[in-house]
Amino acid sequence: DGTLNAHLKEIQETAQTRVEQIINQLKEKSDLTEDMKNTDMLYWVGTMNAIKAQAEEIVFSELIYS
Repeated sequence: DGTLNAHLKEIQETAQTRVEQIINQLKEKSDLTEDMKNTDMLYWVGTMNAIKAQAEEIVFSELIYS
């Protein structure tokens, strides 16, 4: 009935918002600081990549796979 695109857009927006929320929560719990961007960039990037992957997997489990 023509609502698939609207539904998919809503799911995408919900998922993106949830990923951002989880990333912020995980960053607060980690030992990352903004100063590390300048002092230990490789550690900061690696940790951020791990946090993002973890957040995306949580959202996949919550919204997509359930």
